[in-house]
Amino acid sequence: MTVQLLDWVVWATPLIAIPFIPLIGRLDKTARNYFVVAVSFTTALIAVSLLLTSPLPRESSFPWLSTYGFVLQVRVDGLSIFLALIVNLLGALIVLYSLGYMGTQPGLDRYYALILLFIGSMTGLVMAGNFLQLYIFWEMVGICSSFLIAFWYDRPQAIRAGLKAFLVTRVGDIGLLIGLVYLYVNTGSISFAALESMAGNGSVPSTVFTIGGLLIFAGAIGKSAQFPLHVWLPDAMEGPSTVSALIHAATMVNAGIYLVARTYPIFSTSPTWLTTVGAVGITSALLAAPLAMAAYDLKRVLAYSTISQLGLMFAALGVGTSQGLFSSQFHLMSQGAFKALGFLAAGSVIHIIETRDMNQMGGLRRWMPLTFIAFAFSTFAMAGVPPFIGFWSKDQILAASLEAGNLVLFFLILLVSVMTAFYSFRALFRVFIVKPTSEIERKKPYESPRIMTVPLIMLSGAVLLLFVLEGSVANLLGASLETGPAPAVFASSLLALLLGLVPVYVVYWRNGDRSGQLIAQHSTLRFAQRVLLEGYGFDRFYEIVFVHPGQLVAAKIRNLQTGILGINLWALLLFLAAVLAVFLI
Repeated sequence: MTVQLLDWVVWATPLIAIPFIPLIGRLDKTARNYFVVAVSFTTALIAVSLLLTSPLPRESSFPWLSTYGFVLQVRVDGLSIFLALIVNLLGALIVLYSLGYMGTQPGLDRYYALILLFIGSMTGLVMAGNFLQLYIFWEMVGICSSFLIAFWYDRPQAIRAGLKAFLVTRVGDIGLLIGLVYLYVNTGSISFAALESMAGNGSVPSTVFTIGGLLIFAGAIGKSAQFPLHVWLPDAMEGPSTVSALIHAATMVNAGIYLVARTYPIFSTSPTWLTTVGAVGITSALLAAPLAMAAYDLKRVLAYSTISQLGLMFAALGVGTSQGLFSSQFHLMSQGAFKALGFLAAGSVIHIIETRDMNQMGGLRRWMPLTFIAFAFSTFAMAGVPPFIGFWSKDQILAASLEAGNLVLFFLILLVSVMTAFYSFRALFRVFIVKPTSEIERKKPYESPRIMTVPLIMLSGAVLLLFVLEGSVANLLGASLETGPAPAVFASSLLALLLGLVPVYVVYWRNGDRSGQLIAQHSTLRFAQRVLLEGYGFDRFYEIVFVHPGQLVAAKIRNLQTGILGINLWALLLFLAAVLAVFLI
């Protein structure tokens, strides 16, 4: 197989396999399941094989809409291979885990078809060589995520969550669409390579790239659930835990980080763009971490953590240095591994005890030792315990902020790290270590089946050992590995870890769980808890400002539909006449 053919096959394979899923499912459902596993692992192997190809970077294209100068274009470089590896390796493990987690539930033809469409679309997105092709796959990823979130369509909250994800991310996507049209009109190109060349030689006014960059960044804000478009991600937990792992670790939310990294050579010459990226990132990280500290829903803790960790990646990109760019991508890999492990371990717990409420858990390490180890490894990596991968990737972000001389950002990242250690260990203690509830004692939980624990074991090894790839990732991305003042960063990281861990030990372990007692005794804590559990009121604000007026207008329009054709036609003609009058005036 030629090198250029591999570049197309890696994202086309999952898409081509989709029509065969219902056909095989009609013959044998088990064969269908293993067919999907085989396709996902085959695609992952093809992605790995791209590491062995040369030259890099390279592009290949086919004519498409040639009248307008558009082509189907694949760009293969270190960044696209890096993201393709994350998407497909984690995606394959999630598909394997799905065999046990999803079991024989109804609708699995739809589930597996959407999973492969999701993986193929995300791979196509990171391999795209121009904005138009990226946008098409971008929308496919968004549509897939909405359908997967609403997979259990017999649950009203799942339908609402899927619709919410679709609508909120569309706000950012409109910005992305306007931005790419704006760039095309002002530069005559949507090719990444051509735009990078224009940005480098100064042949296009800098304001064009500033305005276009900010519009396109709006798409990244929506997809990666950053402030103020973060509200869809916590509700997305209504989907299966496998979907949550796929969205948070392998696809979807990483698309925004990739988009900023891909367009970094184009827009990074604009200080306004860099400042905006960094400000949105650190704001999102600081807002989301306290929400994770207060949440009782296990999956929501992980969801808020994702928003916060993605915020750190955007903050690193906003630093404006090559070290910041590398550290953001290294943390993306780190977050992908430990968040996939966390969600799959949480899914194992939820699968057995049938609740997401941490108040109804406790002591599960006795009955689910492998799941406990997996969740503990995820916690250690997320909190930054050495030598787990999260420690090294977070240190790279801290070093990047110091290298840029941004001490304010350095200390804000440390503050986020303190809160990260608190909420991650809080979840570990409440689920697995504190005294179990009487309901748990009565249920006598048991370990998940091997088909679910094998991916947990593999990911546990990954979060422990991935740090050895730091140099290889730097080489792949063309970055020089700089650690900055290692002793200061190392000491600061350990201090942040201890500052977050000690309160958890005191409140949740030393004398049993005393959190409820402390909250009951202090009105300030009760108020803070209420504010945080309501998500700072963002959902309520959006409902008042956008949802309720929209519902009111929709109700008025429905009332015009009398069922009498003549009356309805008159109303339509009057509306068209009013619109025509506006344009004529």
